[in-house]
Amino acid sequence: MKKQIILIPIAVLFFLVGCAQKGATVTGNLLNAEGETVRLEHLSSKAVTPIDSAEVGSNGKFKLNAGEMTEPGFYRLKINENNFVILLLSEGEKAEISGNALDFYQSYEVEGSEGSTKLRYLDQKLRADYIKTDSLRQSFQAYQQQGHPRLDSIAQAIDVMFQAMQEEKRQFVLAFLNENPTSLAALSAVQSLNPAQDLAIYEKVAEDLSATMPESDYVKQFKTQLVDIRSKQQAAGRTEIGAVAPEMILKTPEGETIKLSDFKGKVTMIDFWAAWCKPCRMENPNVVKLYAKYKSKGFEIFGVSLDQSADKWIEAIAQDGLTWKHGSELRFWESSFVPAYNLDGIPMTYLLDENGVIIAKGLRGEQLEQKLKEIFG
Repeated sequence: MKKQIILIPIAVLFFLVGCAQKGATVTGNLLNAEGETVRLEHLSSKAVTPIDSAEVGSNGKFKLNAGEMTEPGFYRLKINENNFVILLLSEGEKAEISGNALDFYQSYEVEGSEGSTKLRYLDQKLRADYIKTDSLRQSFQAYQQQGHPRLDSIAQAIDVMFQAMQEEKRQFVLAFLNENPTSLAALSAVQSLNPAQDLAIYEKVAEDLSATMPESDYVKQFKTQLVDIRSKQQAAGRTEIGAVAPEMILKTPEGETIKLSDFKGKVTMIDFWAAWCKPCRMENPNVVKLYAKYKSKGFEIFGVSLDQSADKWIEAIAQDGLTWKHGSELRFWESSFVPAYNLDGIPMTYLLDENGVIIAKGLRGEQLEQKLKEIFG
C-alpha cells in the first residue's frame, strides 16, 4: 500500500510537468505601458481568436499564456488595434518581448522564439525598403510641385532607382527563403514576390513546408492560394504577346461609352493606372513626353483607371496633363478588366498593333521609349 501511495503522486507530478511543457508563454517588459492591457490573439487563415490578456504592471512586466498548440502559429500581441507586433510561436517556447509601448513595432525586441526572431528580421528589412521607396515618391512629388524644368529626366532617374530597390528587395527575400525553407516565416516572405515572375519560388515554398508540416492550416491555405495563382496564370495566356487584347467597354470621365476596339488602326498602349497609384503618377511625365512625340505618327493611349472616385480620377488626369482618352468602371480591383488582363499590380501597360494584337507589355521608362523608336523610327 505504501508503494502505491508513493507512486500516485509521482505519476501526477510527471503528468503536470508534461502539461507545463505544452504551449508557449509570452512575457514582456514594456516602457510607457503601466496599466495598459496587452492581448494575445491567434491568427489563423480564417479567423482571429483571442487567447489571453494581462495588465502591464508598474515595472512594465506582463505574462501571457498561448495555451496548448499542435503546430507553430502566428499570433498578434497588441496594445491596441494600431499598436501591435506579430509573433510566430512554437510549442514549448518562452518568448520574451521588450520595447517601448509608444512605438511598439519599431522598438520591440524578441528572444526565446526562433520563428518570432526570424519574422522580426524579415519585417524590419521590408519596412526599411518601403521607407526608402516612399522617400523616392515624396522626392518626385516635391519636384513635381516645384515645376522643375528637368522633371522628365528626374522621373526617369527616380524610376531607375526604384527598379533597383525592388530588385535588391527581391534578392533579399530569395536569400531569406533559401535560409529558412521549413519556417512558416517563409509564407510571409514569399508574399513580397511577384508570382508572375517567381511562380517556381512559390511552388518550392509550398513543397518545402508541405514536407515538414503537411497538416498545417497555414500551409493548406497557401496551397489553395497557389492553385488560384496557377489558374490566373493560365488565364493570362489570353493576354500573352501575339494574342488579341480582350475587349473593354468602359465609361469616359464625361460618362460616354468607350471601347478598346475603337482604337483599331493605330498602335495603341493600354495604360492601367489610378490616381492613388504613386508609381503610376511618377511614370506619367515620361508617358506625356512620348505621347507628344509619337501621336502624329499614329500612336494612341487608352488610359484605363482602377479608381473608385470619379473626382480624384478626373483631377489626376488634369494635374498630370494626360490628354489621351480615358475609361474606367470606378470599381477599384473589382473592375471586370482586372481578371481579363490578369492584373496584380499597376502601373501596367500593353502595347497593341493596328489590329489590336499584343506586341509588348509591362514597358515603362526607357524600355517604352526604345520600343516606340523601334516601331515608328
